[in-house]
Amino acid sequence: MEDAHLTKLGYQKALELLKNNIHSYGIAAAGNISTEAIAKNYSSLFSRDIGVSSLGILASTDTELTSALRKSLANLGNVQSERGQLPFSYNCVTAEIEWWMPGSIDSTLWWSIAVLEYYKVTKDEDFFILNKYKLDKAFNWLTYQDTNNDCLLEQGESSDWADEMPRTGTVLYTNCLWYWLVKLRIEVEGMSELSILKAKIFEAFNTLFKIHKTTDSNLNYLPDNEYIRNNSWAKSILETINSEVVYLPYYLSAVSHRSYEMRCDVYGNILACYLGLADKDQANSITQHIIRTGINKPFPIAVLYPPIYPGEADWRSYLTKGRQNYPHQYHNGGIWPYVGGFWVMWLAEYNQQLAKEELHNLALANRLNDWEFNEYLQSESGTPMGIPHQSWSMSMYLAAYKKLELKS
Repeated sequence: MEDAHLTKLGYQKALELLKNNIHSYGIAAAGNISTEAIAKNYSSLFSRDIGVSSLGILASTDTELTSALRKSLANLGNVQSERGQLPFSYNCVTAEIEWWMPGSIDSTLWWSIAVLEYYKVTKDEDFFILNKYKLDKAFNWLTYQDTNNDCLLEQGESSDWADEMPRTGTVLYTNCLWYWLVKLRIEVEGMSELSILKAKIFEAFNTLFKIHKTTDSNLNYLPDNEYIRNNSWAKSILETINSEVVYLPYYLSAVSHRSYEMRCDVYGNILACYLGLADKDQANSITQHIIRTGINKPFPIAVLYPPIYPGEADWRSYLTKGRQNYPHQYHNGGIWPYVGGFWVMWLAEYNQQLAKEELHNLALANRLNDWEFNEYLQSESGTPMGIPHQSWSMSMYLAAYKKLELKS
């Protein structure tokens, strides 16, 4: 099938099938609910899924979907905790609220981002006035997740979107979202007083997650900046990391107490490029690493490279739960089409021809099993796995298609 025809058909299918996921309370995480999906609560509202899906919904300008997004955000906001945290999920029928163990940090980030993105696009003053206080509470809760006062957020193990993976401490992906949220509050709400925080997050991010040493003989490799001067522990841990790693073409996935994760968190690195946290050279290095290692093959895009194998130091016994997180599956290096949407959106800025090719490949992934828009695929074989008809898989295809259309 001709590339342009297939990608356009993918857009039409995503738009059509996403509407099937609308229910009276908003937008379910997945549609055509099976027994397995019901058991896993996919008919509920998930703060994270709604946040991601908001990007494609708003890009589509479809009024029915936008109305359902508004309802989803409102219903999630209604069960915000006293301290300001947004839930992992909310079953509006049973009134069951799930907070996850040890808590879900990016649920609050994604809800907040979605509220601001919604207001930015729709200019819905009534909605924003009703949710402004909740947004402030959410932001305040997030500031308390900076437990070492370095302007970056810390988290417990398995408490972000990869909620069955051993990432802990200061995590790349989470702090990309934190930077995004601060940027939006400045842009959408005119909160210029946050500009200092934004600059500090940028500096901290590019100091802590980046390998600065380029050769074994490079002695003065640490940047002389405010982050290093104000955080005595940072110099020690950065010297250890840089002496052991020496060179890495992408950002570290996480840094914790005298430990770090040097596998490529593909999602986090793509977000860093897309949000402008990575400068031109770093963004090019990350993008070329993804292409040269084939992380985007057979479909965009595997979310971790290389996967964690049993017996390695990072392996945890819980990775066998539900037979999901074996190497090249689920969060452990599986292909997630919704993350592929972010990849295409970044490539639309980086190289439009490459973006067009990858949008076509993303359409091929979503077309499997007659447009199932799967949760994830096995990254060696491309076999569909997980729950089909995922809202965020459809929504991020919409977002990627519209982004490329806008840039062309």
